Amino acid sequence: MVSKTRVFLIMLLLLVVAIGAIILLVKLDAGAFWIRTVPLAVLGFGAVIAQSMGWFQKKAKKTE
Repeated sequence: MVSKTRVFLIMLLLLVVAIGAIILLVKLDAGAFWIRTVPLAVLGFGAVIAQSMGWFQKKAKKTE
């Protein structure tokens, strides 16, 4: 089961990192290609890695 709260928080964190990457690339005078591509890659690969590590899954409750 997917936890909507975890998805929101992790994607919010990835968005902050992507915005930071945009700011860094603008300050470094990177080309338009990089300014468009790097933030999308951060969001895409970050979400894939988070999903594969199970960060979006709800923890199962222990029943005794």
